[in-house]
Amino acid sequence: GGSPLLWQHLFWLFGHPEVYIIFLPAAGVVSTLVPVFARRPAVGYTWIVLAIIGTGFLSFGLWVHHMFTTGLPSISLGFFSAASEAVAIPTGVQVFALIATVLAGRMISNASTLFAAGALAIFVFGGLTGVMVAIAPFDDQVHDTYFVVAHFHYTLIGGAIFPVMAGLYYFYPFVTGKKLSERLARPAFWLMFI
Repeated sequence: GGSPLLWQHLFWLFGHPEVYIIFLPAAGVVSTLVPVFARRPAVGYTWIVLAIIGTGFLSFGLWVHHMFTTGLPSISLGFFSAASEAVAIPTGVQVFALIATVLAGRMISNASTLFAAGALAIFVFGGLTGVMVAIAPFDDQVHDTYFVVAHFHYTLIGGAIFPVMAGLYYFYPFVTGKKLSERLARPAFWLMFI
């Protein structure tokens, strides 16, 4: 006699913020590495920190965008659609601040910067598809399609996997005293990116 709709709410109330919680440490890694390799302090550091906090805060009010096709009232669809689109604002602040840092500095080219750049590029694709899915009528058309699967993978690979690889190449020498191969990093990056 349970309620499938209540189960979905409970599942997504847990499951959706969890995706952002995966992203937040990765955003910290990229926000640490870009200024190091740009050889200058981060442009808008305070704004980056506030944006990361804002992303974490907003992530707890977005779960319903996974349930747009369940027959929710229009007022709910409008509210959660707006909230889902609003998360693009702090994310955009982070991305543009990091791009400004790169443009204001003189970048050092190595494996970490390659993976950090790949993370930004792929995550932007994921973010753009996320804004699209946040619009309820569009979501009606693509719900349960590979478009949503692609959005998830763009976001997770760009928001977690590539930053972890950038961090691994950067922090590995601090931990072990040995550098990972830069020669092998480039083909590995392009294989993963493609």
